[in-house]
Amino acid sequence: MKLTVLVPALAGLLWAGSALANAQLEVSNPYVVQLIDGQSINPKLLDKTSTFPLTAGKHQLVIAFEGNFSNRSEIKLVTAEPLVLNFTAADNQKLVLDYKKPRNETEAKQFVKDQQVALKDKVTGQQVSSEKFVMPKVEGFQLTRDYQQELINMGKAFNQPTTVAVSTAAVMAAASAPVAAAPSKAQSNPQALTQLQNWYNKADAETRKAFQIWVIQQQ
Repeated sequence: MKLTVLVPALAGLLWAGSALANAQLEVSNPYVVQLIDGQSINPKLLDKTSTFPLTAGKHQLVIAFEGNFSNRSEIKLVTAEPLVLNFTAADNQKLVLDYKKPRNETEAKQFVKDQQVALKDKVTGQQVSSEKFVMPKVEGFQLTRDYQQELINMGKAFNQPTTVAVSTAAVMAAASAPVAAAPSKAQSNPQALTQLQNWYNKADAETRKAFQIWVIQQQ
């Protein structure tokens, strides 16, 4: 008798868990998904639409516009710098990347100038709030790009690591901090020196160069 009652109850619990299914994100070409929450995605270039499962909560999406308007006589490709969207998905929400799809090369070139896209709830049609920004252009030929590392360097990655390179402002502020003047003989401050060395070692190459220039100017 107890077993008879237990089985339906267990089945009910399993059904309830499946009812709280993950959210979904739908992206159609010519946008190609590059990263979701810091994880690289293998682009599905042949699929007109790609669907990705999401958990409820905060997410970061990195997409790239890769338009192909070639014909038999001419190759016509239109690309743009990757677009980053930070957003929050609700339980069971079906999200879709909404934008006016360019029909030809001319429209595509105009579109990528500002990349007007939005995330919408596919069921209600309501726009979902998101923070968007375009990743900086990388000069020179790039066979591949590490988008996650670029975002980390920018301080804008998903679950941004706390041990990121110290900013120029922090190093310069430490270097400009007032130091108590010695009565007659210069005195070193080992603790301050150690802290400054620690910040310098954590700084990136650009910050170190700026600091070196500052030191030379003080001499």
